[in-house]
Amino acid sequence: MATGDSPQPYVLVVCPTCRTRLHPRRELLGKRVRCPDCGVPVRVVERTPQSVAAVREKESPGEYRLSETDQPVVPIETVAVTCPTCGTKLHPRVALVGKRVRCPDCRRPVTVPEPREEKPIKAPPRPAGAYGIGAAPEPIAMPETVLQDLDRTITAPPPEPAPRLWFVTGVFGFPWYPGTISRWMILTLFLLFANTIVVFGGKAIMGMVAGAGAGDAYATAFKVALSVALGMIVWTLTMAYIAGCVVTVIRDTAAGNNDIEDWSDTEITEGFLRSIYLWFPLVAAGAVCYGIHYVTAMFAPEWAVAVSSVALLVLFPIFFVSALEHGSALVLVSPTALRLISGFWWGWLLLYVEVGLVTGGWAGLSWLGLDRLPYVTALLGAPVLAAVIFIDARLLGRFLLRAAEVVEERRALREEQENVDAEEEHRARNGGA
Repeated sequence: MATGDSPQPYVLVVCPTCRTRLHPRRELLGKRVRCPDCGVPVRVVERTPQSVAAVREKESPGEYRLSETDQPVVPIETVAVTCPTCGTKLHPRVALVGKRVRCPDCRRPVTVPEPREEKPIKAPPRPAGAYGIGAAPEPIAMPETVLQDLDRTITAPPPEPAPRLWFVTGVFGFPWYPGTISRWMILTLFLLFANTIVVFGGKAIMGMVAGAGAGDAYATAFKVALSVALGMIVWTLTMAYIAGCVVTVIRDTAAGNNDIEDWSDTEITEGFLRSIYLWFPLVAAGAVCYGIHYVTAMFAPEWAVAVSSVALLVLFPIFFVSALEHGSALVLVSPTALRLISGFWWGWLLLYVEVGLVTGGWAGLSWLGLDRLPYVTALLGAPVLAAVIFIDARLLGRFLLRAAEVVEERRALREEQENVDAEEEHRARNGGA
């Protein structure tokens, strides 16, 4: 408590809207505090209890008014949205109608729909004497929109299981699905620019190595520098888009979706974030393979390249699948991913064969074409490479979906067998009763 002439630590302030008494600290003089009752910001000024009482006597009780400086806070208009993935209730601002907001629970993007005007349902008044004890309760009237949401939730079909021919069905024609073809065309455009820059820069470097004349030396150096600068920019954007497409296709396909509906990760900003799922496992696998190459070169130099290459082909997919399954690019070995691969090992080998044939066929044709018609190969190879990327991602997603089903089926059979064994053991102990 303050004594003598020392000022009180609190200031008495009266809300001009609802007349609530506030007691903010003296350090807030000249600032605004929010009234806990009506939410209006109130300016903290030095007033005495006598002046506050005089103001309250002039105004009639129950009358509300606004001062010239203190205006009520305008409530923010929001839209009620339900996340279709996890059911979380969201309340984004009306200004975001037609745009996408990210769910705080499952982090999936949700499109904000137009606000729907719902009229309250009023039940007709009951006549006198209609209330009784023990009568059957009447059904509660629910808005039509709530009933539609319930019907949609109840009748929503479960995710489709992976087809038995998961390595063929809906894989090789996937780049040209109605929802995928636009992304395939965008990726083709990215690769057209990227491949052209690579060919242009490669020819300039070859001219520099061959030894251009004195008059062409500066022009060749300029071409090389321009190719490197443009190549870094174009290929960075291209790899970001590729990472977004690959992660989206694998994630939605592994979840049991035949068509990809959410392409939000293919945006450039999201693609940069998703690219770490590709680059970090690749760098980690490369570092491990370099160590394998170094050790192998000391004992069998002629096998060093082959052994390190095979190790890279084995480790990178495992690291990549582990990062996707765990949701963190820093997790290189996930027990769940290893369980899926070991439990469906023949599917993993089949995946390697298909990806090797598709990707290797494109690489071989491109190598032959670059030697004879480099610019034509760069133009024609772009749409083929875009299709190869989508096909490989689709194959990996289908493998994960089918592997999860196989592991789950084996777990169910194992539990069923354990229950049968336990029941037989129980009968044997009780003398067959």
